[in-house]
Amino acid sequence: MLYEIHLYVPKTGQLTPSMIEWLYQHGRSTDQPEQFWPVRKLNQRAMARVLVNLDPTLYAQPGDGDDIELIYPNQQIDLRLYVHQRGVILSFPYMGSLLARIVLGISYTYIRFLYEAAGFWSYDPQLNVLSYADDYQSIDETAALMDTVLPKLLNS
Repeated sequence: MLYEIHLYVPKTGQLTPSMIEWLYQHGRSTDQPEQFWPVRKLNQRAMARVLVNLDPTLYAQPGDGDDIELIYPNQQIDLRLYVHQRGVILSFPYMGSLLARIVLGISYTYIRFLYEAAGFWSYDPQLNVLSYADDYQSIDETAALMDTVLPKLLNS
C-alpha cells in the first residue's frame, strides 16, 4: 500500500478543499475547459528536469502518455515522484519507525523545494491536510499515522 502526497500549483495562489474536490471529480477528464481547472498545467519534461537538477540521483522512466516517473535510487525507500500534466504525486510505501522519518524527511525536502521554486501546494489525502509548504508538524502526524496503520496492514 502506498502513501501519496499530491502537489499542485493553484491558479489563484491558494489551494482550497473545494478545488481538491473538483480535481478528484474531474482530474482525469479531457473535456473540461482550461478556465475551469483550479491548478496550472505543467510541462512534464521541464518539471522533471527541475527535480533531477535538485537531486541528480533520481532516475526517470516513462509514465502514461507524456507523464514521467522519477525514482529515488534506494530500493528500500522506494520513493517516487510521478510528474503529470497538472502536478506531481509523491509516493512511498507505508513503513514504520526510523525509516519512515527518513523517507518523510526526503519527501518534505522535495515538497519544500517545489513550493519555493514554483508555488506548489501539497495535499495529503490520508490526513486530509492542505499545506502551502512543508509543515514539519505533518511529518510527525504522518509518521504517527504510519505507525498506527502499518501493523493493521501487516495483519490483514
